[in-house]
Amino acid sequence: MPRILVFGAGGVGCIYAYILHKAGASVTAVCRTNYNVAKTKGITVRSKIFGRQHFQPTVVKTVQEALQHGPFDYLLVCSKAFPGTAELIKDAVTDRHTAIVLAQNGIGLEEDYVKLYPENTIISGVVYLPVTQVDQGVVEHGPLERFEIGTFPADAGEQAKSQCRGLSELFKAGGGSAPLFDDIQPLRWIKVAVNAAWNPTTALTMCDDANYLRSSPQAEPLIRGIMKEVSTVAAAAGYPDAITHEVIERDLARPKSRLETGGKEPSMLTDIREGRSLEVEAIVGNTLRLGQRYGVKTPYLEMLYALAMARSFALRPDERWKPIARHDSDDARP
Repeated sequence: MPRILVFGAGGVGCIYAYILHKAGASVTAVCRTNYNVAKTKGITVRSKIFGRQHFQPTVVKTVQEALQHGPFDYLLVCSKAFPGTAELIKDAVTDRHTAIVLAQNGIGLEEDYVKLYPENTIISGVVYLPVTQVDQGVVEHGPLERFEIGTFPADAGEQAKSQCRGLSELFKAGGGSAPLFDDIQPLRWIKVAVNAAWNPTTALTMCDDANYLRSSPQAEPLIRGIMKEVSTVAAAAGYPDAITHEVIERDLARPKSRLETGGKEPSMLTDIREGRSLEVEAIVGNTLRLGQRYGVKTPYLEMLYALAMARSFALRPDERWKPIARHDSDDARP
């Protein structure tokens, strides 16, 4: 029986924990805000695919507490991709056999894990999972579940490839979908182009995607411009065919189809409504820095990064109101 640790049991973590539990794995979940409910009552899933389900993983509050249930074959990182996340799991990576699985948004996330855990398999994943934790220990899941996975780097050895295949088979056994790709990065670039375009714009405007498109004639060209800018960065990084015209048109078709029925809230807009910090660095910041590395001009990304970071900063009053050092000349008068 494979042992799996899920780090970050929010909406995504709960669904993946359920799939792996159903596959027969021994699942331990690190829960924080929902710890008390998950520990005493378990996790309830209300899904368009899996129906109404209830299950009881092994629930712990910290990674350190999880150690008594290891060592782990897979460690799924399902938390938000904030700077420093790779450090938070280090106590659970006790065996070079443990494969670290990144179920997070963003680009360039793998590098931090490779530096900290050079002997471990890194499996990078692209998550398509409309899910919301509507109450502590209760998640609602829509009609899509797809976890595209591949090793990092793409030419990792046979042990890494075998562990990646094993994870895919576990998802299939649990009723999920985790297709394998020889190189996952083109798919990561597609997802980051979509996220970089829609997440900051909806969070900053407080419009869902359909209402954003309704708002002005300039709304749609801006989304196109951001995605094309990300496409230029992807091409400079070695993936010129990742974000095609067809990808952009397909993505815009979704909110356009909802113009009359109501739009969708991207995750950053939901985070803003609930007072949570935003994944700006992983989605926009990393893309911006890659553009700078390769000499690509990225005016849209620079603007989005500055504004979205400021919006996220405004949600953190402890940092916002720290006194700023002053110079004697600040009070000088002409």
